[in-house]
Formats: sequence, structure tokens, C-alpha cells
Amino acid sequence: MTIPTGQTAYLVTRYRDAVHVLSDPVFSRQEVFRTRGTNYTGPGASSTGDMLLDMDPPQHTRIRGLVAKAFSRRRVESMRPGVRQMVDGLLDDLAEQGPPADLVDALCLPLPITVVCQLLGVSYDDRGWFQEWSMILASTADTAETKLTAVNELRSYLSEIIAAKRKSPKEDLLSELVSARADERMTEEELINLGVSLLPAGYETTANQMCKSIHALLLRPQEYTALAANPDGVPAASEELMRLYPSVLTPGFRVPTEDVTVGDVPIPAGSLVIVSDALASRDPEIFARAQEMDLRRGNNPHLAFGHGLHFCLGAALARVELEVAMTGLVTRFPGLRLAVEPDTIRWHTQRRFRGPSELPVTW
Repeated sequence: MTIPTGQTAYLVTRYRDAVHVLSDPVFSRQEVFRTRGTNYTGPGASSTGDMLLDMDPPQHTRIRGLVAKAFSRRRVESMRPGVRQMVDGLLDDLAEQGPPADLVDALCLPLPITVVCQLLGVSYDDRGWFQEWSMILASTADTAETKLTAVNELRSYLSEIIAAKRKSPKEDLLSELVSARADERMTEEELINLGVSLLPAGYETTANQMCKSIHALLLRPQEYTALAANPDGVPAASEELMRLYPSVLTPGFRVPTEDVTVGDVPIPAGSLVIVSDALASRDPEIFARAQEMDLRRGNNPHLAFGHGLHFCLGAALARVELEVAMTGLVTRFPGLRLAVEPDTIRWHTQRRFRGPSELPVTW
């Protein structure tokens, strides 16, 4: 295929081929930036090439290892009661406000922002600043120069927080990473860049996924009613909604460092390879009735969180937030429904993350 920059690329859409590319170390992320430059996707490229997502081993292995413990399944499960308390508080406010209400502002955005602020040790009062920078980084319309300015602003902001934690460490992830920096397990630049990666990614993807999932349910009132009657079905439903309606639609870019064959297609070294996780998660060879929603689907190995080396670091935390929020919603508001006609709902445009910019509901 030919992408907007005029470059030729190989598009991978089948599940097994996607898993092959995402797990085989011959396919490099760093090589994308070394050979193609930071603006390889044209105007609005989303990375500067020095973030965790863009690294290869051994650098990726070292840095991810320093932060992985904070996102372990055991540690994340210990956060579930706190997340439930946050959800209860937000839903209390929603009930007190009364209908109609916008679920984006009432639940989908404040929950993941609060969680990531507590996890990293960042003030919730600063959300206006980093939300603005995050929107620029997630844009597909802003120029690379504008994005670089936003990255530098975010770096400056995090540098001040890191300096404060160096003087007075707390029980949060950034304080732990400052300690790792003191032990010379990472450089100052790596520490700041990791913060730049974690802060926007920690809430943007989850907020949009929550909005998309609830929106999809409200378009099918019978499915919402069924979940309200059986909230134990929420985890399976959440996985199916992520499979069908992932918030991250930006494909993964890789460059093979040697000649390789994917499926039955030979791909020369140095070629640009694009993996569509979203299409792979609808592969009929893997998923029965792949285009249909089955909220009781059992085996569901979707690729909404990616696969392999760069499998989403915060997947377990995102799952907890989505499950707790959806369970709370169907339990407290069994009669929830859209307050407007579906085709009038506004969606984000020119963003890497797909989701409604508003979700008006009533009950």
C-alpha cells in the first residue's frame, strides 16, 4: 500500500500475522525513527522517537523493568477498592446533579485522570495543563513542531515535579523512579521521557475506551438492561467491547532489520510494516462471528492492548477501571439511556484516540 507521505508499506491485518510481527524481535520500533525520521506518518506524527514505546531491547527491557512492578496484576488489584471508591463518589455526584448529564465530564474523564494522578504523584489540580498538552500529542492535525513544543512543556512540568520528589519523596511511582535514577539505573532524560509517556497514556486511552464502550451499550438498550440484571457479566462484556471498539486506532509501525516472510509474503529488510490491531481483532479465523457483538464471548484474545514486547504497560489497570466503572454504572443507573439522538453525538476528530467528545445521558 501507499501511505499519505508517498512511502510504500506492508499492511498486516490478519491476527496470526499481526502476532508474528508484534512478537518477532526482527521487527524494530527504533529502526522506524532511525530510517524514517520522527515525522514518518506525515503531519501530526505522535512521537519524537525517544519514548518507551519507540525503544528496542536492551534499553526497552531495562526501563520497562523499572516501572513494570507498579502495573503488576497484584498491585493493580490492590488498587481496586480505591477505584471503586472513586467511582462511587462520581456516581453519587451524578445522581445528585440529576439528568440530563454528560458522562464524559461526569465519569469517563475524571476517573482515569484521578487514578493516574494518584499513581504518579501528580496534582489533580494541574489536569488542565497536561490535558492541553496531551490533546496536542494525540492530534493527527497538529504539526511535528507543535507537538515538539507540547512535549517540551510537559518535560518542563515533570522536571519540576521530579525535582520536588527528589527533595521529598512520597509513596508514588515518580518517587520510585527518582530512586531508580539515584541508583543510576536510568538517565535523567530517560526518567523525564518516561513521565511524558505515562501521564497522557495513563488516562487518554482509558477515558476514550470507557466512553466508546458505554456508548456502544446504550445503542443496544437490551444489552445494557441484561448487564444491569447481571453485573457479573461486565468483565466479559468489557473485553468484547474493547475487541470491537478499541479506542486506539493508530496502527503500529515496524521496520524489519533483515529479510523476513510474514504469512506467505516476503518483506525486505528496511521496509515499513504497519500492523492494524483493530482489524486483527476482527479476524474470522480467530473470532467466531467476528463482526457481531457477543458480550458473553468466552475466549477473547483481542489485540486492543497490543501484543509482545510493547503490550500495554497499563492493561491491568485499564481493565480494573473499565470493569469497576461499568459495574457501578449498570448497578446504580439500570435505566440509563441516551438523552439525544445517536447521530447528533459529537466525536473526537483528528485524534489518535477514537471516542465521543460528549455522551449526553438521562435516566
